[in-house]
Amino acid sequence: MTVKRWCVSGKLPAIAKPYGEKTSWLISPQALDLITERETAAPESRKAEAKSIKPHVDYQKAWINAISKGTLNGKVYSPRTIDDYSHYIELYCSKHLMVTFDNLRRDLNAIPVAHFAKREHYYKAVLCFSRFLILENVLEKSFIEVIKPLYPKRHLPPKRQAVDESGIQSLLAVCETLQDRLIITLLAHTGLRASEACALLWNDVDFEKGCLIVKLGKGNKTRRMGITTVLLNAFKAHREDTLKKSTGHVFTNRDGHPMNRNGLYQRLERLGIKAKVKVSPHALRRAFVTINANKGRPLPILQRSCGHSDVRTTMSYCMTSEQEVIEAMKGWD
Repeated sequence: MTVKRWCVSGKLPAIAKPYGEKTSWLISPQALDLITERETAAPESRKAEAKSIKPHVDYQKAWINAISKGTLNGKVYSPRTIDDYSHYIELYCSKHLMVTFDNLRRDLNAIPVAHFAKREHYYKAVLCFSRFLILENVLEKSFIEVIKPLYPKRHLPPKRQAVDESGIQSLLAVCETLQDRLIITLLAHTGLRASEACALLWNDVDFEKGCLIVKLGKGNKTRRMGITTVLLNAFKAHREDTLKKSTGHVFTNRDGHPMNRNGLYQRLERLGIKAKVKVSPHALRRAFVTINANKGRPLPILQRSCGHSDVRTTMSYCMTSEQEVIEAMKGWD
């Protein structure tokens, strides 16, 4: 009870009087008048306070501007992340005016637990939006800690694809163009992400030094990596075959426009059907890590080549088979 708390804290003048195992409080008439005044004024003050606070949905545009320009936490979010987060915040704000624990919990409960990625992205989008609201002083700082228990956790292992060396050879065997051959070779020899491969320019490939530059990868990080002889020859063959200029994108579609992620996925899917191999850009990225890790290549080098900030992420990409583990352990005498 509020009055009792005021008496205990001394906020309200009262005299404590033991009553068995409990304590009663003697309140003066002046104190009762004070309570009446506070209770009468409280609704009006709450109304005034509510009028001064804008609904959280009104901060969407300012939030998008902040993550686009790096004024939220110094980090400029990628266009893909901005689109993803904006999509989920739009969903959230279509149902709620304010960001609250109960609203987020209800929304997460409405998403099937089997859809882990959707639940995780929804949570992360609301978390990012709430950090902006805290900076705007319209949400309590403690909100971040309050919603931590709601972070989605996997209840099933992720479905991960990987391609072994024989699968890569099968894919190369069904390639009908030098561009397709370069795509398979590039992803298998470097572990580039789909977006990084599509953004690759001819100017990013240094044929003399045998290296390539990945500009503004995930997290807007730039990194350099070496090119194997096989990959270098694939680059040269594709450039000579199409008479590519030194500028422009390495991979293009039929219309000559830069290839996008969807186009790359569809191309790999067609090649996979022909070769009877389940393949995707990320499957070849895992294959790059797995094959090289099994050959004893240093994990720190694989980490840097993949653009991972934590070596544990690189380790999680290793898809070493059970039989490979058995055969390797037989020679541990």
